Amino acid sequence: YVGLLKWISIGPSVFVGYIIADFDKTWSPHFLNAALAWLILVTEPVLAALILSGWRPRLVWSLTALFMFELTLGQTILMKPDVIANWEYLVLTLACAALSDPMKRNSEHKKEEP
Repeated sequence: YVGLLKWISIGPSVFVGYIIADFDKTWSPHFLNAALAWLILVTEPVLAALILSGWRPRLVWSLTALFMFELTLGQTILMKPDVIANWEYLVLTLACAALSDPMKRNSEHKKEEP
C-alpha cells in the first residue's frame, strides 16, 4: 500500500523531486537519482502485486530482496540513522526468498509395494 500511496497521495512528480533533492547532495549523479526515484515508484507496487498473486515466489522474493538492498544502500548513502531498520527488513526478505519455494514431494523415496 505504501507504493500506491506514493502515486495517489504524494504524486509522482513530488516524490521524484524529493528523491532527487536528497540524493543530489551526495556523490550520486543526477540522472541516476531520477532513475532511482522512478524505479522505486514502479517497483514497489509491482513487487507487492506479484507477491500477493503467488506468481513464481522464489523469483519475486529474490527481486524484492534485491530491491530492499538497493533501498538500504540508498539510506546508507544518505547517512540516515534509521537505516538499521532497513537492514532488518532486508534480512526478512532474504528469509522469505529462501523459504518461498514450495516443498516438493519426493515420491522416489517411497518404497513401491510388489
